[in-house]
Amino acid sequence: MNTWTWAGALTLSLLAQPAMAQTQCRDLSKHIVDTDLRFSLTHSQIPGELAVSSHKLRVSGKHYKLESVSQAKGFIALLYSGQLTQKSEGVVERHGGLAPIYYAEQRGKKPLAETVIDAQTKTVLFKRNGESAPAEEGLQDRLSMIYHLSSLLRCHGEAKIGDTLDLRVMSTGRLGTETFTVKTLDAVTLNMGEGGRMVKTVMYESTPEDATDEVVRIWFGKDMNWQPVKIQIQDPDGKSLTQTLIGEGKLPE
Repeated sequence: MNTWTWAGALTLSLLAQPAMAQTQCRDLSKHIVDTDLRFSLTHSQIPGELAVSSHKLRVSGKHYKLESVSQAKGFIALLYSGQLTQKSEGVVERHGGLAPIYYAEQRGKKPLAETVIDAQTKTVLFKRNGESAPAEEGLQDRLSMIYHLSSLLRCHGEAKIGDTLDLRVMSTGRLGTETFTVKTLDAVTLNMGEGGRMVKTVMYESTPEDATDEVVRIWFGKDMNWQPVKIQIQDPDGKSLTQTLIGEGKLPE
């Protein structure tokens, strides 16, 4: 059973609105929209498509639910039991945007790993290892941070090389600081089932707190309502997993 309630979490979130967001965006909540995206997942060391990932974001009043499901294909599915699921749930703040209060990951048949915020004690609880940390203002998780950046771009409309943003991010085991910097303003070609489509993008790259952590790169499409169109995670050895957008919109039932 989760240790938070929607009412308690909303109270917590209203006490922890980032000062920067208050001054730069009058109502960030207006820029958080329902989303359905599909990505092709590839690995720098393995040829071909390894999986198809779907991202679904739903906003209902002051609450949101965000889910990413990666379904492995072919031989990789036999090795890794097929699926990785990430879930983020929380509230939508007028000034702070997404404010997660629950984050979970499940890899194949491994146990569900959950992180929750206890609104009464203002504590982040990592159920996987039994540790805890103070709940901080502006806290994101490994999934919500992508769509938090997306909403900021919608609000401001532009970004320039060198722009930076520090985010405190909770995983399933600890908190860390991710410094995101705009590295490139490039065009990316996507295969969306209608041939190649060139999209103008802004690419953010993370500088993790620990040099042994992964580097995250996210390309946001300017003429696609600043949705993420490419997401890359690179390990310290230089190997990378890349999700590239192949479709958007709800799939037929």
